[in-house]
Amino acid sequence: MASLLKQVAWPAAKEDRTDLRPIYEKINLGDERPTREIMLDLFTQCARSVEVRVLFDALDECNKTEVGKIYNLIKRLRQANIGVYITTRPHIVGELRKRFPDSSDTLYMENIKADHADVRNAIHRGIEDHGESIEPDFANRIVCKIANSQEM
Repeated sequence: MASLLKQVAWPAAKEDRTDLRPIYEKINLGDERPTREIMLDLFTQCARSVEVRVLFDALDECNKTEVGKIYNLIKRLRQANIGVYITTRPHIVGELRKRFPDSSDTLYMENIKADHADVRNAIHRGIEDHGESIEPDFANRIVCKIANSQEM
C-alpha cells in the first residue's frame, strides 16, 4: 500500500498539484509510518484526482495468508472505482469469479504457457511450503522428474 501511495502522491511535492499536496503532506515521512488503513484511505483520495489502475502480478504465487489480504485490498480498490488488473495462472480464476461476481463480464483470460524455469520454481516453492524439511538432492530429483514430464 505504501508503494502505491508513493507512486501516486510523490509527484505532488514536485509539481503544482494542489489537490494532492495536502494528502502528500499527511504522509510525513519523518514520523511513524501510517497504518495500512490510513495509507489505503490516502491512496483512494489521490486516485480520485488522477486516473489510476493497479496491477497485481502473479496472484497465484501468494500464499493463503497473503492472498486473503490482497483479495480484501482488491475489493476496497474496486469499491473506490479504481481499476484493478490481475495476472494469475488459471487454477484460481474460479476463486476470483466467486469473490468478485460483479466482474465476470470484465474478467478476461488469456492462456500463457509456463517455461521450464517457471515450473521448476513453482515446484520448489511447493516443496518449501510443505513444511517438512526435504533433502536438497531428493527435492531436485522431484523437481526434475515433474518438470521434465510437463509438455512445454
